[in-house]
Amino acid sequence: MLQWVLVFCGVYQPLSTAIAWWRFDGLLDSVSLWLTAVHTTLLWSCFVAARRGATRLAAVAFVLGSLLVLSVAYPRWGLALQGPQHWLQLLPVLIGAVLLGRRVLWTAAAWMAALVAIGAWQDAQPLLFAPGHVVGVALAALSAVLGLGLVAFVVDQALVALHESLALARRRGSDLAQVRDRLLLEMEQRERQQAQLLHAQKMEAVGRLASSIAHDFNHLLALVMGHAGRGLATDDPDEMKAALRSAEAAARRAGAVSHRLVDFSRHDDAWPETFDAVEAIAELAPMLRQTFPSTVDVALDLDAGTGLAIRFDRAQLELVLLGLATNAQQAMPDGGRFTLSVALRAPDRVEIVARDTGRGMDAATRARCLEPFFTTRPAGQGAGLGLAVAADLVRTAGGDIEIDSAPGEGSTFRIVLPLQALSRENNVSRRTRRTRASGEDAQRQPGAGTAN
Repeated sequence: MLQWVLVFCGVYQPLSTAIAWWRFDGLLDSVSLWLTAVHTTLLWSCFVAARRGATRLAAVAFVLGSLLVLSVAYPRWGLALQGPQHWLQLLPVLIGAVLLGRRVLWTAAAWMAALVAIGAWQDAQPLLFAPGHVVGVALAALSAVLGLGLVAFVVDQALVALHESLALARRRGSDLAQVRDRLLLEMEQRERQQAQLLHAQKMEAVGRLASSIAHDFNHLLALVMGHAGRGLATDDPDEMKAALRSAEAAARRAGAVSHRLVDFSRHDDAWPETFDAVEAIAELAPMLRQTFPSTVDVALDLDAGTGLAIRFDRAQLELVLLGLATNAQQAMPDGGRFTLSVALRAPDRVEIVARDTGRGMDAATRARCLEPFFTTRPAGQGAGLGLAVAADLVRTAGGDIEIDSAPGEGSTFRIVLPLQALSRENNVSRRTRRTRASGEDAQRQPGAGTAN
């Protein structure tokens, strides 16, 4: 704003002097010409300073220099000679003073009011004893002073309101920043707690799987011992090699079972990736079957050629499905059937359905089963967080969970997720991660893979 004021004054000052020169045929006071030259030079110097960033210095020089010029003009030529355009000389000074604060504004207003009074006195002196002339000069001076005071008051109140608005905006900005920091802290704490909870649920699932895996593992160890004994009992090299190959195969199956359990229990950060849901659930089938006793029939309805890709953290999806399987197992103490299927629900949605033939839930339980800490199990047998965490993970991935259940009719959980495009890069990256994991497993198992 100051730059526009300086440009206006820098053009108006010499232009008004040139018009006066033309009107009076060059009969102007030389002091007026000198003042115009000095004032114009000052105005454009202030403009250059403001353009270079020294705004406050330019405002101080403009206000002080203009007041000094007016201090020469009004006492020398009076108020009347300034003409109606004297407001064009006073108002820019007030605008410049606004930038320097309220005190400078009212000081400049008082200074100019005194100059107006001095100019009026200069006009009244020649005809001091002519009452009509004196009254006219006094009215002109009073009008100028009142107008000047009114303008200064309006500008001052606008400045006060601006300062109050800025202070309020700063306070609100500070409050918003504090709220933002609290939200960020709460989000970080929530993410840490969720990660810890997921790991705890993994450990719980590992504990449940350990008993069933131990049976298979002992069976495989018995096979290893049997093949080893068969090899020791024969002197035939071919039969000995066959026994060793059989023992190696059983040992590899046992290693795969234990490594699968260790990989599932790792406390890794969330790693969303795009993968084939059908393939992932097919790989999870052994762990799902080990969750249930022999009285429960486990069926997987999977079409290996469909290629239904989703974007999810693979380990978290395994945790969600194992949690649903555990709930189904506890709902079927006398046996039953558990079915897990994957299908295309809509052109852009994949539906994973977990269905059991257990006790089912009534309407009140079904309405609250996704709430944190809600459980129907006895005290000490469940925290009521499994379904709540599963629903949160699915919704974070842009999906939803739907539940159908009735007493005595079993329960059906539908996980609906956005369908993704499974590109070649996804397959390559997935194979790379599996190869890396296999390499880590081999390092943890000295001597693995040494047999021919």
